[in-house]
Amino acid sequence: MYLSARERHIIQYLIEAEQGITIKEIADRLNVSTRTIHRDIQGIEQMLTQYELTLERQSGVGLKLTGRDTKKIELKELITESEPNEYTPWERQQLLLSILLQEREPVKLFTLAKEIGVTIATISNDLNKINDWLQSFDLEMVRKRSYGIEIQGDEPKKRMALRRLITDKVSEEELVSILESYRLKSELGEQASEKLLYLIDLNVILKVLETLHELRRDGEPIADVSYVGLAVHLSLAVDRIKRGEKIEKHSEGFEKVLKTNEYEAAKRLVKKLEETFSIDIPQIEVAYVAMHLLGAKQGDDGSFFFQETSLDIAMRAKKLIEAVGVRTEVALINDHSLLEGLISHLKPALFRMEQGMKIYNSMLPAIKEGYAPLFNTIKECVVEIFPTWSFPDEEIGYLVMHFGSAIERSKKKAVIKAIVICSSGIGTSKLLATRLEKEIPEIQGITHMSAFDITQDQIPDHTVVISTVPLMSIDPYFLVNPFLSKKEVDRIRQYIHSYNWNPNNKTKEQAADAKEVSKMEHQIDAESASDDKWAKETVLSELGHIEQLSSLINSVLSHFKLKSWPVCESLNELIIQLAKDQEDSSLVRNSELVADALMKREELGGLAIPGTTLALFHTRSDAVDIATFTVHELEESMLLRGMDNEDTEVKRILLMLAPLEWNREGLELMSFISALVIESSESIRQFETGDEQEIFTLLEKKLKEYLITKLQK
Repeated sequence: MYLSARERHIIQYLIEAEQGITIKEIADRLNVSTRTIHRDIQGIEQMLTQYELTLERQSGVGLKLTGRDTKKIELKELITESEPNEYTPWERQQLLLSILLQEREPVKLFTLAKEIGVTIATISNDLNKINDWLQSFDLEMVRKRSYGIEIQGDEPKKRMALRRLITDKVSEEELVSILESYRLKSELGEQASEKLLYLIDLNVILKVLETLHELRRDGEPIADVSYVGLAVHLSLAVDRIKRGEKIEKHSEGFEKVLKTNEYEAAKRLVKKLEETFSIDIPQIEVAYVAMHLLGAKQGDDGSFFFQETSLDIAMRAKKLIEAVGVRTEVALINDHSLLEGLISHLKPALFRMEQGMKIYNSMLPAIKEGYAPLFNTIKECVVEIFPTWSFPDEEIGYLVMHFGSAIERSKKKAVIKAIVICSSGIGTSKLLATRLEKEIPEIQGITHMSAFDITQDQIPDHTVVISTVPLMSIDPYFLVNPFLSKKEVDRIRQYIHSYNWNPNNKTKEQAADAKEVSKMEHQIDAESASDDKWAKETVLSELGHIEQLSSLINSVLSHFKLKSWPVCESLNELIIQLAKDQEDSSLVRNSELVADALMKREELGGLAIPGTTLALFHTRSDAVDIATFTVHELEESMLLRGMDNEDTEVKRILLMLAPLEWNREGLELMSFISALVIESSESIRQFETGDEQEIFTLLEKKLKEYLITKLQK
């Protein structure tokens, strides 16, 4: 947490006043109001707990600092030690921003100059330069003689600016490393303090991370790729709320957010935070947490096509793949992994752009340099496919990572297990994985894991761990750049070759060579018994997944039907009849609950598929026992809202129902069926006009291929 010059003076007065000191005495010495001192004291008390010190309030005496003398000495050394730092102009300007964004009252020019250790003229010049940066966040700097300097603007904009300051100073990888080091040592190194500019209270963020970990362990779907960003967002919110800085007004789209699943998840998360920090968090703050969840990159759970509005995005993603494939002369259209990755990224990306939420891509310079032709190609294609959207370069950069991964994958032929750990997103993770497989053909069967969840006992023998994030509790592992330099490739390759991955051939010399190559102790205990046990468990687990998938496919096919419906007066009436039909077939237990869920889903956004006469109605509910996919033909077409929010004439409704609590195999299967609908112009035609037998034959053929693909994997 940042300590201003005034706060340091207050702490100094408290340490020196052994008999106590009043608020008024402190205010008089610093020439500010008692109200200002009261507010500063609140923040100081949080900091004092780190030194096992407390403030006693005694009538007639004022404030008295209590605790061990050794801790008071440590605290005094903290606020008086070190000579003035030398900053680059931009570092100095970042420090100015961090001070002004956290102050609730105007700050005098001479105070800032003294705080940073430069002249008033230098500070004045820096203030001129940071004004444009502030305006990019719709914030205004107010400078008045005898008033001071103050940053004015909405609280969400200030938090956005603070987050940007943090990401400018420290990458997600560095922050993970700082947090892990701080958790183990309970202290913050000087370099880390410089990087964070005291913008974030590490005690707060560690508690937030513990809360997130508990929720995810209890089944809350918090994506790993948004973990750090969400933790920073929540930590800043908690700190700002404690300081009395609350969001006062709703943003555009607030009402829409209240109806989303993310809002329900945000409520559960906020309730836990209220318990952890003993604070009250207003409803409007819950909505902003939900907006962050909506704007975060989604987890790779295989359910992309079974989510709200994803089918429209899927169609655009397919067009984007086609366009980029034509320009790069690489066959990408059948790369299902690329399609899933793009949908996973595009859905929250479009929401971010719609809400004016900024995203920071620390790898953008490297992407532009290393993938310049592909970057420009994708930028051109995005303009064609998304004409009404303005994609910033940061978003284009993430798309490049997805396409770069796919292009690399199309060139390679992959034979050693590996665990890949990244913090920057699905695109980064997949790009690193495919580069590994390309550069080191011996690696096959890569698993992606979370830096926050992985433990030593989760790593099977003879598995290489490769991470873009420092791992304090894992040994051995390779720390690499997401783009995997030639030097890093050589290190990993030499380790693999020197070790030979054969427990019977392992020698001390090989182990020593490997240790020298990787700069760490790369000696793995190789006991064939544990290998056999692990292999047996893996085979049984895989067979179980295949058995589940086979059963699901059989169920979907056996319950498939095409049914015609007479004219209905309204969409709600039609939905009620569709749900009742499923109940009559003993596929759902309560048709009213299912109908209600379908209606609520339609309220969130249109379900008609643009450019077709089809609409995809889908939901997951506790009232659904058996997953089904059915087609319903209307005697008279209906005008329904499309996924692009345009009215669309619909002649057939595709109905997809699934249990609320469902396994990954089920979600992936329904996602596959959804994708099948828009796979090609021929598949669209079949679903629009085909009879029951024709559609069943298509489903049977494609689902058999899907099962075979899973078996081959």
